[in-house]
Amino acid sequence: MSASRAAVRETRFHNPRLTRVGVDVLSVDRLRAYSPKTLGQPERLEFYLLMLVEAGRSKHQVDFLDLSLRPGTVVFVRPGQVQQWFLKEELRAELVLISAEALAPSIARAEIDMKLLALPEWPAVSVPSRALFRGVAADVRRMRKDIERFEGSEIDAAIIRHAVLALLLRLARELRANQARAIATREGEIHRLFAHELESGFHKRLTVLDYARRLGYSESTLSRACVATIGRTAKQAIDVRVVLEAKRLLVHSDVTVVGIGHQLGFAEPTNFVKFFRRLEGMTPLEFRARALGV
Repeated sequence: MSASRAAVRETRFHNPRLTRVGVDVLSVDRLRAYSPKTLGQPERLEFYLLMLVEAGRSKHQVDFLDLSLRPGTVVFVRPGQVQQWFLKEELRAELVLISAEALAPSIARAEIDMKLLALPEWPAVSVPSRALFRGVAADVRRMRKDIERFEGSEIDAAIIRHAVLALLLRLARELRANQARAIATREGEIHRLFAHELESGFHKRLTVLDYARRLGYSESTLSRACVATIGRTAKQAIDVRVVLEAKRLLVHSDVTVVGIGHQLGFAEPTNFVKFFRRLEGMTPLEFRARALGV
């Protein structure tokens, strides 16, 4: 196997001039010029990525989901997700890179703001209203100018961080309106808390009971919340998250099936193989071969 698949490439927010800000804005053209050799390789992000497509058509892949890009499309990638670029020359888009720290400009408001944003509920791709897209695009252009002028002062850093938070809140307001029932209900809130816990615990082979105890709910309450919000039971949600990570490692790394099973909390390799076959209808090695075309 190719050495280039030894591990999924981790992409961090790295711009020494903007470390204090934690926000950067760049065009797709600038991205092409900045990293032409690595642009086509899968990468696991350690920051939030917001992409506003202004012209052209192409596709983007996030966790094995192919997203269709066209003018007016907004793509949102969260930390920990694996993405891959398939950029056509005709595509014109603005990219906003946001570190997690940049979303807490006010310690007193951080928890409330993150709850209002509900970022774990955001779809990977959406098409907001034309008015909102134009407004957000104008916000991004304004942020670009602020970033170009940034010379390290605390007040300028605060302006940029508050601007990106306001931009995301405007998008969240429309997304929340489109998904009002799922987010506004008690079930939606329970699922949001569960999804957060699942991201930190999926590799430990925790049970529904384990998560329910962590959150202070019964197993039945947790599963009802999941069914009402995403159409899956809590057990199914756990399995889907585990198998997603397995697929990431199978396709984007050279880790053995035994090693992947161990990373995901399976004491016995045979149990991992049975688990994967039950969910995907094939063995891990068969999935790897099919995905890589070998």
